[in-house]
Amino acid sequence: MMQSLSIARQAMAETFRQLALSFRPPGLFAASRSIAPQRLALAPQDLKTADPTAAQDIYAGSFFLAGKLIDCSGENPFTRREAPANWQAELHAFDWLRHLEADGTALAKNNAVALITDWLETWGKPRSSLAWKADITARRLIGWICHSVTIVEAASPEFYHRWMRSIGTHITFLQRRSRLLNPGRERLLSRVALAYAGACLADQPRLLEKTSAALNRELQLQILEDGMHFTRNPAIVLEMLTYLLPLRQAFERLGIEPPRQVILAVDRMMTALKFFRMGDGNLARFNGVSAGRPELISTLMFFDEAKGKPPESLLRSGYYRLELGKTIVICDAGSPPERALSETTHAGTLAFEMSSGKNLMVVNCGRPIPAESNILPYSRATAAHSTATLNDTSSSRFYYGDRFRTLLGKRIISGRLNAWATRAATDDAKTLSAGHDGYLKPFGILHHRDLKLSQQGGLLEGCDRFTEAKAGPIKRKKPGRFAVRFHLHPSVSAGYSNDRLGIMLMCGSGDTWMFSCNEIQPILEESSFFASNSGARRTRQIVIEGDARETPTLTWRFHQLPG
Repeated sequence: MMQSLSIARQAMAETFRQLALSFRPPGLFAASRSIAPQRLALAPQDLKTADPTAAQDIYAGSFFLAGKLIDCSGENPFTRREAPANWQAELHAFDWLRHLEADGTALAKNNAVALITDWLETWGKPRSSLAWKADITARRLIGWICHSVTIVEAASPEFYHRWMRSIGTHITFLQRRSRLLNPGRERLLSRVALAYAGACLADQPRLLEKTSAALNRELQLQILEDGMHFTRNPAIVLEMLTYLLPLRQAFERLGIEPPRQVILAVDRMMTALKFFRMGDGNLARFNGVSAGRPELISTLMFFDEAKGKPPESLLRSGYYRLELGKTIVICDAGSPPERALSETTHAGTLAFEMSSGKNLMVVNCGRPIPAESNILPYSRATAAHSTATLNDTSSSRFYYGDRFRTLLGKRIISGRLNAWATRAATDDAKTLSAGHDGYLKPFGILHHRDLKLSQQGGLLEGCDRFTEAKAGPIKRKKPGRFAVRFHLHPSVSAGYSNDRLGIMLMCGSGDTWMFSCNEIQPILEESSFFASNSGARRTRQIVIEGDARETPTLTWRFHQLPG
């Protein structure tokens, strides 16, 4: 009952907030109506990997998007409304234009013009639809601008005029819509797209000035001092760098000083991106990170002007990195963002990931593809992370109801979770002591986790402790069943040791590790790895189960065996 009242209050507060945002005095949009671009002066570089062979599939009417292949058999693909929403979103975003540009043939260029014509005839006027969601519109505008050379080379005068009018419509739409959006990824992406238009359209000095100022304000709000996005989602850092680096280059090519916050944000975000790279080159799977994109990350790292090692912590956002030898451990010991910013947040407080050389060992299950998958709630639960779960309950609870879905989305609805951490380092060891109170309100229990990486990366020792608020023992009357999980990457082979007291972990490169626990015998169970381009993959997890009232302290270790 109390939770229902809390959800209703949050929905009411969101309703009033949106009403306040939607009120605008007359004439506010007058300036945006005057935008009538005549030509593009610049086409920034698209940093995403392009595949010329994919252009042949597109010409044949086959679109492989969001992990699904759909054959449109020569029909207008933009009329396939029965297709999965994620597939439609990728289609409307036009990121696939890069494949046609990479092909470079006249056939590919004519195909690009034909497909844009199909889109203009089907979706050319703004309306309430997936095609005109702000983030999809922003990506489409960026894609059209970046690949404008390919389009222009095959365009007739009539098409070019119509297409430029549509670009003006996109600008007007995003200017209006971005003012009504919550602060977050969608609004930031809209501001980035408008800055692309301001920089790349010829003879639009007023637009350039306004879009640059708006992007400055948005970056200052959303990018933290440590380079993380304020949602704590590393995937957004990767996405925004993919767009901001070419934008910065575009300003430089025009001989214009880039907006100050673009320069600052790019430098900080490059540091954060480097921080989250595991041994295999991918990002650690925290708070919305899905399938790996190592080729894109490597491309972005080419622009890293501050060469050197990753930082040991991102203090503002609460992430910590322990690295010795060829072993990397990254832990999330930060408080989740406020409710309105928690759409992609996972309940993985005190979870960690671990790699040995290029081998991923301990992971979180990650965000599934597509994100609308029915397994998304499971992927966000605490049980899908390498941390401790109490009484089969997640440390943060999310809204997945229908009544207030348009208002609350999939945000956190439980109370504020407080997390804390301290770290220390010597030449021989890296340590982290952390804790959180996500289980304090429902069960009266605090979770503490200590990590120590030593022996040149060959030994990770951990301790999970469960206490009451004043660090005392847990009273018998309180439920306190725990499950401490260590999800293994699918490439790891796991089996019991001969005495069945430990678990052997064999990595692809020949590295072998032993896991053991002093207090309770660990077991192997089935698990799933969601962050894969090919869909969920079967894997295994190490599980230690017990009662926090009887075993308030649990000590365990990963020890690398000589090979």
